[in-house]
Amino acid sequence: MDHHDLNLRPFRFEEIETLRSIEKSARLRYAGWDGLEMVVDAPSIAAERFLSGETVVAEIDGKCVGYVLMQPLDGLMYIASIMVAADFSGSGVGAAFLDVVKSRARDLKLSGVMLTTFRAPRWNGPWFRKYGFEPMPEERIGPCLRAILDRHATVLDMSKRETLWVEWH
Repeated sequence: MDHHDLNLRPFRFEEIETLRSIEKSARLRYAGWDGLEMVVDAPSIAAERFLSGETVVAEIDGKCVGYVLMQPLDGLMYIASIMVAADFSGSGVGAAFLDVVKSRARDLKLSGVMLTTFRAPRWNGPWFRKYGFEPMPEERIGPCLRAILDRHATVLDMSKRETLWVEWH
């Protein structure tokens, strides 16, 4: 992809349904993954979640192709959701989002970035590890992240999930 075509900017409220449809399309990739089929049919992210943090949208040639929703939690930047339209998977949009998240975390004087994801498939845990993320030690999980993990445990098989982070000093 020619990165000159990529524009990263704050989301606009009127784009929420577009972002929710990107998420739905991106989740179709989970069909056929053992134990992850429920991801395909799960409801889209609630509209109010986009207001709970900072959402950055990726546009290519004026078309919205993905978003990242991040929020400071427990002294780190938490990636609440990162989605790229299936047609643009592998085009560098996700890596550009990670750069934005890390930059924002540094701007806010946070000590790193964290997220929860599935251990597999390749566009989840393995993809983040490729960018330097490592499993977060249990003792470093703060109260806000613990609450998120507890909430996830009510609907997800946590043996298929992992908490990853990258920290700087």
